[in-house]
Amino acid sequence: MHGLPKEVRSWIFNFFSNGHAVAYVRIDAQLCVAAKGGNVEHHGLSSLRIGEPVAEQLEFMEGLLPCPELPFHIPMVELPSGRVADLHFFADDDFVWLVFLDASAERANRQRLQQKAYEMTLLQERERELNEKLQAANEALRKSQEGLAREYQRAEALLLNILPASIAERLKAHKKIADNHAEVSVLFADIVGFTERARTVGAVTTLAILNYFFKAADRLSERYGCEKIKTIGDCVMVVAGLPTARSDHAKALAQYAVELRKAVKRERFAGEPIRLRIGIHSGPIVAGVIGKRRFAYDLWGETVNLASRIQTSAEPDEIRISDATHQLLGPKFACDPLEETELRGAGRVRMWRLPA
Repeated sequence: MHGLPKEVRSWIFNFFSNGHAVAYVRIDAQLCVAAKGGNVEHHGLSSLRIGEPVAEQLEFMEGLLPCPELPFHIPMVELPSGRVADLHFFADDDFVWLVFLDASAERANRQRLQQKAYEMTLLQERERELNEKLQAANEALRKSQEGLAREYQRAEALLLNILPASIAERLKAHKKIADNHAEVSVLFADIVGFTERARTVGAVTTLAILNYFFKAADRLSERYGCEKIKTIGDCVMVVAGLPTARSDHAKALAQYAVELRKAVKRERFAGEPIRLRIGIHSGPIVAGVIGKRRFAYDLWGETVNLASRIQTSAEPDEIRISDATHQLLGPKFACDPLEETELRGAGRVRMWRLPA
């Protein structure tokens, strides 16, 4: 050991003191093994024969001798024993010292680190896949919620097209809708000569006219705070004073009637302006929702029946009102009196004409 270069001795001392296995081989100028020492058994070097070429005894030495400029280092060399060593070459006069420093623990540590890195990569890839799936699920959920929200809004809009808002809220709360209203005004209006004209213009034009008429009825209902209850063929039924009571229900419906008559005259049907027959009566009614799958909000009572009879008796382009409605309107509406008329199911009825 004392013949080793000082640097080699220092390395060997340090590695021995740290529990590392160290061995060395001295190679002469003829590239033969001149000496060996240290823990040669640990590195599988016990069988090395002194005086014989080192390359013939250690396959990994082929191509390494003669050595390049010394010193130099080859890390992690697989030895015949299965061990792994770091090889360090040093020059000393006519000899080359080959020092074997055990690197098995380092390799094992590297392998563990590589395994950990591999496992971490797998975990990261799995995390990425899970995140992608989570994002996809969240996106699908968001779209589903948006779709449900749109469907809910559509259902709400359809419901409000059928029912007054307060009635719709009560119905959604599973409440029974059956109400008595002591004072309302009811209007019926239909298109004069509708059936005859519809035969001459065809389905598309007929539908367009009805659409125009009913849209005007809807628009004016919102303006005057009335409720369009239903359509029956070419006839529309409108009420004022429910579901929320109001003292001016007759005035609101009279103004509605005048504006509806004016609005439809702007459109022509079979070459002529649209004309309406309109009838209004005021009094008590019963209102409620009937049906389950195809429910409807409707009105019943003598007030409804008489309003329908008055509308039927009206002349083209005329708004007829009952005496009860006329009394509620007061002097602000200068109405023309009409002769008492016999109405089916109601007897003789006094009516008035609402001027344009």
